Amino acid sequence: MTPDISLLRVFHAVMEERNVTAAAQRLGQSQSTVSAALSRLRAALGDELFLRARYGVEPTEKALEIAPDIAAGLERLEQAFRAAEPFDPARTTRRFRLLLGPYAEIVLVPELAAAFAERAPSARLEIAPIGPDLDPRQLAGRAFDLAVGRFDSPPEDLVVSELFDDGFRCIVAPQALPESVMLDRDLYESLPHVVVSPPGNWRTGVHKRTEATGLRRNTAVVVTHFLTAAPAVARLGGIATVPARVAAMTAGPYGLRNVPVPVDLGTFPSQIAWHPHLRRDQGHVWLRELIREVVAEFTSPD
Repeated sequence: MTPDISLLRVFHAVMEERNVTAAAQRLGQSQSTVSAALSRLRAALGDELFLRARYGVEPTEKALEIAPDIAAGLERLEQAFRAAEPFDPARTTRRFRLLLGPYAEIVLVPELAAAFAERAPSARLEIAPIGPDLDPRQLAGRAFDLAVGRFDSPPEDLVVSELFDDGFRCIVAPQALPESVMLDRDLYESLPHVVVSPPGNWRTGVHKRTEATGLRRNTAVVVTHFLTAAPAVARLGGIATVPARVAAMTAGPYGLRNVPVPVDLGTFPSQIAWHPHLRRDQGHVWLRELIREVVAEFTSPD
């Protein structure tokens, strides 16, 4: 089979989207055109490649086997074309895909989206959850541009650096902690606690910190997302320990008090990770600089 770039782009889109309709929308093609392209690929490769699933399609073993090479080949072609002309954020229609941990998504995306709207209005910003661990293949194969989260043991073949640090605060229902009362350790340990336990290393870190200090939490409910904590605390009449920036964003709208943790839990880092093959990609350079600029603005003293 003589490679047909258009067919390979269809394969790559369906592999990433796991849905023929979504792949067609992403490529700006009709669903019938994408289906016809898949039929040609199936005939050429002698494999079904994608099988019907409840909410789309699932790749076969053959598709999973060839996907990394196709993704890498398409990336090399894209890099060659990008190198031939300068990157202009004001005119680009490029799609930037980011893998973000739950905390990074909350604190970073609002400002980053606003920056995109102002500086790269025709670009497309897509966010996907990072999952419990960072898979370097997602960045090496160019499925995603970069990842932001907490990586205690990052893969050695990625460029990883720190973006910013954050500490911890308590959001407390006012009926549990009136304005005239300070939150001490005894009260902290007695109040019903909404424990945030998202996937990834943040969960392990915060548990280790409370255990190391001997600080106990009277767990009433466990949730998986930071944005669930505030409404749950408000309804429960209890308390939650969350990153300081999350506390600042959520306490006010739910009428909660934002107070210090009675024991110093220290700080935790957020890091950025990307593959070295994007080092000279001007669009990626622009994205990394924009993220650091956004971070500098919301981490600067008032």
